[in-house]
Amino acid sequence: MFAFPHRNWKEAGARAGLPAVGVKLNTLVQRLQIAYQLTTGGKFQEAAVKFQDILLHVTLLVVDSKQDISEAQQLLGICREYIVGLLMEIKRKTLPKGNLEEQKRHCEMAAYFTHCNLQPVHQILTLRTALNLFFKLKNYKTASSFARRLLELGPRPDVATQTRKILQACDKNPTDTHELLYDPHNPFTICGTTYKPLYRGKPQEKCALCQASYFPEYKGKLCNVCKVAEIGKDAIGLRISISQFR
Repeated sequence: MFAFPHRNWKEAGARAGLPAVGVKLNTLVQRLQIAYQLTTGGKFQEAAVKFQDILLHVTLLVVDSKQDISEAQQLLGICREYIVGLLMEIKRKTLPKGNLEEQKRHCEMAAYFTHCNLQPVHQILTLRTALNLFFKLKNYKTASSFARRLLELGPRPDVATQTRKILQACDKNPTDTHELLYDPHNPFTICGTTYKPLYRGKPQEKCALCQASYFPEYKGKLCNVCKVAEIGKDAIGLRISISQFR
């Protein structure tokens, strides 16, 4: 005779048993802290793998309350933002920077990274990188905006002192020498394949699972973020509770 473990074994009869679930929401939240630590330590490749693992495990959850559903969806969103940002930064570091156009592309990608929805400690890292790259490119006006955003996050005293010095230098000549594909005042999402901005109101396609954004030409392709869902597929999305089907 075979018997399978039930998650509702106390009240289940012969036919009302529901299969046990091996993944718990609080376990994934604990794994999230490990992924955060890897990001803080600069181990972006390992962190991206960890975030992708958490994202896929969210689909295996079974929860009961609306709060748990909301937390699971929030967790999926956190993973998406980090994966897009980390993969983009990993890509940026492999790109050449021998000429002006290549240097401009480095600056653009660093700027986009500052718009990923990250924890403040990681947002500070992205802003420092963008600030330094834009200052070297003599785009002082945009560099000063990064400096101000960085100071608002309350960085360490040594980082704050260094940032204020750069900000003072930028304010003496508040101009941008080069034109870049970056408009900080126009809300945008980042294409998960090209790592270019998709500004609000422009046509775009989304991953059916993680909601990562893409240019329309990537419809029907495999999502680069979650690695399992089809871009632009018409689907009901994440369903992890019986209440979502009522």
